[in-house]
Amino acid sequence: MKELLKKIPVPFKGEIIDRKENCKICGEKKGMQIGRVDYWDITSSNLIKCTLCRLVQLDPMLTEEETAKGCLAYYIEESLRVTKESQGKDLVRNFRRGVLFASSLKRKDFHPKEILELGPGSGYFSEGIKFIYPDVNVTVMDVNNEVLAFNKQQHGFATVQSTPEKYISNLENKFDLIVARDILEHVTDVAEVIQHANKYLKANGLFHFITPNGHEDVWKHYLTFNHRNKNSELLINHVNYFDGKGLLDLLARNQFSPVEYYTYNFKTTRRGRGWKVSPKQMAPLSTKKSSDFYIKNEISKVREIHFDKKEVLNKWYIQNKIKFITRLMSWYHHSQFIRLSPELNVGHEIYGLFKKIK
Repeated sequence: MKELLKKIPVPFKGEIIDRKENCKICGEKKGMQIGRVDYWDITSSNLIKCTLCRLVQLDPMLTEEETAKGCLAYYIEESLRVTKESQGKDLVRNFRRGVLFASSLKRKDFHPKEILELGPGSGYFSEGIKFIYPDVNVTVMDVNNEVLAFNKQQHGFATVQSTPEKYISNLENKFDLIVARDILEHVTDVAEVIQHANKYLKANGLFHFITPNGHEDVWKHYLTFNHRNKNSELLINHVNYFDGKGLLDLLARNQFSPVEYYTYNFKTTRRGRGWKVSPKQMAPLSTKKSSDFYIKNEISKVREIHFDKKEVLNKWYIQNKIKFITRLMSWYHHSQFIRLSPELNVGHEIYGLFKKIK
């Protein structure tokens, strides 16, 4: 089985070119061009795979202003595209995942008091953690005021408006646990973010993240570039595409030791992500979708969407008196039974739980 998996994924091929910006991790000046993307109508970039650390990144990288504008446009577009019923189900799923994660920490005899979540989204993952650890204090950090307002209103979390790339000195040595689920692929300087996470954590603190398997995530843009020679559309700002070994090395260099590190959800691999050449696998061609249209004309519709937490979590199995049932249902829905090494670069997502060692 392992020998078969070594044939997947298919290696990227492309021209080695001079980068406009050096690699954010290793500083390499050259790289393999494997794609070209338009980020909304805001900017265009190459997708460059570093031949040394193997990270795929946008080149040039988005600026802070471009990131903030595109993130807000996508937040509005997604909120209007996905039905309120589906959004409500996602809130419950995130809550259950938080319960499952916190339960695993408790089995490890880890008891956090202060948590920082980077890019919290709905905040229901940390709400799930609070279900297991009622006395924990949660702080959330995001560049989007709409997200922060939602978290404060729904959960009463403390908020910090910032990007993870900016160092905030009064957060140093404050947290037992930092959560970065579906955020590392979005940051413009992942090395800085991991360095900051180390500084914000107390001794022996934990850093938890999930991020897409970079090879499968970038495959669609690679196919569009190589078989249509046109720019593909990038709406959600995935600006980093991680190699499993390269990401592990980056964490080790920043004094993090793995507690759990694996990939999961292999349906995408079976369906062709990372190895199959077909039109279905290709990213849509760029239409340079208007970000201003959503920000100026549609944001008021998003502000009309409201959720009542009591209603969202009004499930028969979510009760303080029967927490063991809540944990059991969370395990039933979200446990990952098949886990492989991220170094194989197969599977939909990479799961990481790392301990600060210095």
